[in-house]
Amino acid sequence: MKIRGLFFLKRYPVLALVSFLLLVALVLMSVRVRQQKGIAFVDAFVMELCAPFQRASTFVIQSFQRVYQQYLFLVHLQRENEILKQQIVDLEKENTGKEEALLAKERLRKLLQFRETLPVPTVAAEVIGQDPSSWFKSLAINKGEADGVRKGMAVISPEGVVGQILKAAPHYAVVLLITDYNSGVDSIIQKTRARAIVEGKGENRCQLKYLLRTEEVNTGDVVLTSGLGGHFPKGLLIGEVRKVEKKGRGVFQVAELVPSVDLTRIEEVLVITDSFAPSAEETPKKPKKSPRGGEKR
Repeated sequence: MKIRGLFFLKRYPVLALVSFLLLVALVLMSVRVRQQKGIAFVDAFVMELCAPFQRASTFVIQSFQRVYQQYLFLVHLQRENEILKQQIVDLEKENTGKEEALLAKERLRKLLQFRETLPVPTVAAEVIGQDPSSWFKSLAINKGEADGVRKGMAVISPEGVVGQILKAAPHYAVVLLITDYNSGVDSIIQKTRARAIVEGKGENRCQLKYLLRTEEVNTGDVVLTSGLGGHFPKGLLIGEVRKVEKKGRGVFQVAELVPSVDLTRIEEVLVITDSFAPSAEETPKKPKKSPRGGEKR
C-alpha cells in the first residue's frame, strides 16, 4: 500500500499537492467551526508559514516597481537631455547670429562714417564672391549699372584702396584688386612725394614700378594715391613699403608694397561714382605758342 502511495505521489505530484491542500482547507474549516479559540493558533501558524512567501513576493514586486520607475526616469531624463541639447544648439545659433549682426553693424557704421568724410559720391556694396583661382585677383559685389556703377570706377574701403571695377552688369560688378598683375594705380610716396605706379604681384603684395633710382625710399614709407588718372581722388591710402631693391644700373628701383587692406577678408566696399581730373598744380604746363608759331618762354 505504501509502495502504491509513493508511486502515486511520484507520478501525479500536482494532483497529490492539490488534494493535500484541499484536505488541509477542510480540516481548518472544521477546526474553525468547532473550536473558535484554537483558530488563533492555526491562523498564526498559517501566517508564519505564508509570511516569508508574502515578504518575498512583496520584495519582488517592489523591486520590479523600482526598476520600472528608474527606467521611466531614465527615459524622461534622456528626453529632457535631448531637449536641453537642442536648446543649447539654438541658443548658440542665436548668439552667433547676434554676434555676427553686431560685427556687421560695426563694419557698416565705420563704412558710413568714412563715407561721410569723402567729398565724392559713393555707392556702398557688399562682397558676394571672390575669384578662387591664383591667376586672377578679383571679387564680385552686389551693385551694378542700375546703381550707377561703371567700368573703371575706383573701389575703396575705410582701410584704403581696394581696386577698380573691371566689368559691370545691371545688378552686379567685378572688382579687379590692386594685387592683380593687370592692376595699376598712380601713386605718390607720402614722405618724399616721389611718384610711381602700384602694380599687383599676386597674393597680398604689390610693387612700386617706374620709381626713379634717385628717389629716396625707405621701409615703412606710406604710399598714397596721387590723384592722377581720373579714377582715384588724391590722398587715399594704398599701403606701406616693406622692401626696397636697387639691383643693376638701371634708371629705376623696385620697392615691394603691402596693401593696407586685407583683401582676403574684406566684406563691404565703397564704389566712387565720379571721375577726377588732376589739379592745376599737378598737371604739367604746356609752353604757350607765340603768334609766329614759336614757343613763348
